[in-house]
Amino acid sequence: MLIGLVSTVVLTNSNFLTKYQADQTPAYNLFLEYLSEESALTKKNIAWFIGNEIQYIGSFSESEWHVEPVRTGFLPIIKLTTQFQDNLGNVFSINDKRDDPFLVFYPSGQSSAGKITFDEVGNNYVLKIDKYSSVQILAQKL
Repeated sequence: MLIGLVSTVVLTNSNFLTKYQADQTPAYNLFLEYLSEESALTKKNIAWFIGNEIQYIGSFSESEWHVEPVRTGFLPIIKLTTQFQDNLGNVFSINDKRDDPFLVFYPSGQSSAGKITFDEVGNNYVLKIDKYSSVQILAQKL
């Protein structure tokens, strides 16, 4: 019975990690929720940087952005075809040269807003993140 319980927990957790690490709607939703909550709890501006073939999390202090350490596999996996649009209307992918944050989350619960456009299971998804950190999911058949 104990072996069955342990194997169920391991299978459940690995399924969660697979969803979280994929370029899919649940992964982005969980990640955006985390960033918003982290900003509120730490009372820091938290940003998600995407570009230059990498992604990372930064926090703002002493008038500059500082890279925050994160667990391996914590960041969503981003396909090369996934596009991001920041609050200024700039559209880019993870490969584009870019030094500005994609999204910034503020301790007040607000964010800088943006969009993520990606393909998942035959659908084209657009995630709209508004200035209140709410995520709206739009799907269009390809």
